[in-house]
Amino acid sequence: MEYLKIAEIKATRGLKGEVKIKSLTNMQNNRFKIGNKLFVIENGVYKPMVIVGYRVIKDIDILTFQGYDEINKIEKYVGSDLFIENVKPENLEDNEYLIEEIIGLKVYQNRVLKGYVKDVVTFPQGDYLEVETEDGLKLVPFRSEFVLKQNDEEITIIEMEGLL
Repeated sequence: MEYLKIAEIKATRGLKGEVKIKSLTNMQNNRFKIGNKLFVIENGVYKPMVIVGYRVIKDIDILTFQGYDEINKIEKYVGSDLFIENVKPENLEDNEYLIEEIIGLKVYQNRVLKGYVKDVVTFPQGDYLEVETEDGLKLVPFRSEFVLKQNDEEITIIEMEGLL
């Protein structure tokens, strides 16, 4: 079975076993439904964890797992990645992508490698590629006006002074 990383446990919240996570998906309402299984790697094995609670507080995703109803039981997983069984959605349009497929792609501008996609950040104005370059992190709007071409290995963006 293949697994797909969709989140990272960043911290505990309160004493009742809740964890703050950094989501790597923009389909939180589907991925974090009560009853869904996520997996964490423990001793080299994918261990299932069943979601019993999901909420958002100030743009932070909060999860609670079955059997982890106190901080002492869950805190050992802080810093761990959360996975799902890799099942691709069948209803993606031609211009829709999973964030986890974009992370790690090479970014080219004018046929020159400028860096790699480190993350996709969502702002009210839209999604932005967080590109790791030699000069540090740069944000590039993830819109057709800025992205010329994208495939499974690379993204080519327009030539614009100051963009990268």
